[in-house]
Amino acid sequence: MLRLLDNPIFVREFRANTRCRKTLALTLSLLMSLAAIILILWPRSGIFSEINSNEIFSIFLNLNLALIALLVPGFVATTITQERENGSFDILFMTLLSSSQIMFGKLFSSLAITFLVVVISVPITAVCALSGGISVQLLLKAYSVILMATLTYGLMGLAISSLCHRSFTALVWTYLGILGLAGATWLPSVLLANLLGGQHLWSMVRSLSPFEALFALNHPERYELAMTGFSGGLSAEMVFRFYLTGMGLLSLFFLLIFCTFVLRPPAKRKGKSQEQLTDRRTLIKRKLVFPFYLIDPLKRKKPIAGWRNAIFVAEIRSRIFGKPKFIMRSLSTCVILSMGLLTLICIQFASTLAPDTVRLVAIIFQVGVVAFFAPAVCAGSITDERTSGTLTLLRMTGVPVRTVIFGKVKAGFLYVFIFLLSSLPVLLALRYFETGASTWRVAAWFLILVLTAAVFVVAGLAASTIAPSTGAATAISYAFSALICIGTLSVLLLGSRMSREMVAFVLCFNPLAAALQVTADTWFADLPQLFGNRLWQNHLVFLSATMVCLLVLTSVRVHCIFNHRER
Repeated sequence: MLRLLDNPIFVREFRANTRCRKTLALTLSLLMSLAAIILILWPRSGIFSEINSNEIFSIFLNLNLALIALLVPGFVATTITQERENGSFDILFMTLLSSSQIMFGKLFSSLAITFLVVVISVPITAVCALSGGISVQLLLKAYSVILMATLTYGLMGLAISSLCHRSFTALVWTYLGILGLAGATWLPSVLLANLLGGQHLWSMVRSLSPFEALFALNHPERYELAMTGFSGGLSAEMVFRFYLTGMGLLSLFFLLIFCTFVLRPPAKRKGKSQEQLTDRRTLIKRKLVFPFYLIDPLKRKKPIAGWRNAIFVAEIRSRIFGKPKFIMRSLSTCVILSMGLLTLICIQFASTLAPDTVRLVAIIFQVGVVAFFAPAVCAGSITDERTSGTLTLLRMTGVPVRTVIFGKVKAGFLYVFIFLLSSLPVLLALRYFETGASTWRVAAWFLILVLTAAVFVVAGLAASTIAPSTGAATAISYAFSALICIGTLSVLLLGSRMSREMVAFVLCFNPLAAALQVTADTWFADLPQLFGNRLWQNHLVFLSATMVCLLVLTSVRVHCIFNHRER
C-alpha cells in the first residue's frame, strides 16, 4: 500500500478524480437517490415485520446495484482513451516512470474511485438493518455481490478502454457489456433450455447476473421453489458461490486483457482522407460489389445547394453514409437477432404462451435497440466540433443556430431511422398475430418507436451542449435513456406507497409501458386514466413535450456557445 501511495500516476489520478466536479455530482446523485429510495420505501405505520424488512432490503439493493452499474463506465471506460485523444499517453512513457508504475497507477486509481463510491453508500444500506430481520451475514453477502460486480465491470471498462481509440466507443461497448452480464445471462436458460437441454449449464450462466445472486440471497425459499424442476437442483447458496467464482474468473480475464494491451500501441487506422473517384466505370463497379453503395462515400460530391440545410448534408455525407459497411452490418445484425429471438420464442413456447407474450418480447427488443443506438448518435455533435477545432470555423460561417440544431437533429434521426428499419420485419411478423380489427396496434408500436428515437436523439444533442467531452455526453445520454426506460418502472416496486395517479403519471414517460398497453388492453388497466386518455396516448403527448423542452434547452445552449467570446 505504501508503494502504491508513492506512485505518482495513482496519486495524481485519484486526486484529480476525487476533486472533479463530475465525480462529486455523480456521487451526490447516487446518495440522494438512495436516500430518497429509503424514504419512500420506509413503512409509514411504524410497524416492522421480517417480510416488510426483507422487501425493503431487496428493492433497495437492486436499485443500488442498478445505479452503480450506470456510474461505473463513467469512471473507468475513458481512463486510457482520454489520454490517447489528448495526445498525452505517449508522453507518460517519456518520463522516468516504469511501465508497471504507469499500468498499475491507472488500474488502481480507476478502481479506487469506483470502490469509494460503493463504500460511501454503505451507511445508507445499513439503515435497512434498523427495521430488523436482516442479519449481518446477509448484509455482508449482499455487499460482496455488489463489490464483485463493481470490480468486474470496472476491469471490463478498463480492458475496453485499452482496446479502443475513442472514449465514445469505449463507453458504448462498456455499457453493452454490462447489459450482457447483468441482464442477458438469463436468455440462454429461457430460449435454449428446452431446445438444446443442459439446464444445469444455463443456470450457471444465469447465476453470473448480480441481480440473480441478490434475489437468491434475499429470498432463498422463493428462488428454489421457482426454479424447481428447471435448475437441476441448483440451490440459492450454490448460485451465490457460482456468482463469486464466475465474477472472479471474468475479473482475471479482463485484467489480463488490460495488462496486455494498455502498454501496446494501438493498431494504426486507415486515414479518412481518400482520393475521390470520378471514373464512371469504377463507380459502377463499386455499386455492384459489397457493401452495395447507394451513396458512394468516395464519389465526388456536388456543391451544397443554397436552399438546403448545409449542416444536414455535411453530416449525412461524413458521419452517416460515410460508413456504409458499419451501417449494413449493424442493420443486418439487428434484423437477424430480432427475427431469431422471435423464432426461438415461438419454437420454445408456442404451446404455452399467448400471442400477447410473443408480441411483448419482440417489442421489448425493438425498444432496446432504439435505447442503445439513439442516445449515442448526437452525443458528440458539439463536443467533437470543440475537440477537433472546427467549432470556431462553424461560427465564422454565419450559419444560424436553428440551422445547426435542426441539421444535426435531422441527420441523427435519419441515422437512427435506418436502424428502425430492422423492426419492420418483426412488426410485419407480428401482423400475423393480429386480427383485422386490431391492425392499429402495429402503427401504434411504430409511432412509439419513432417518437422514442427522436427524444433520445435530441437528448444526446442536448448532452453534447452541456458536457465538456464526448465521453461525458455519451454517459449523460445513456443515463437519460436508462431513466426513461428503466428508472420510471421503479414506481411499480413501491406498491401502495405512491398514489395510483402518480404511478400512472410516471409510467406515461416509459415507452415500454406504453408498448405493453398497446400490446394487450389488460396491461395497466387498473391505473386511472389521466386527462381522459389511456396511458399510451398520454405517452405520446408527454414524450412530445419532453422533446420540445430538450430542443429549447439545446437552442439556448448552442446560442450561448456560438456567442461566447474568448478573453
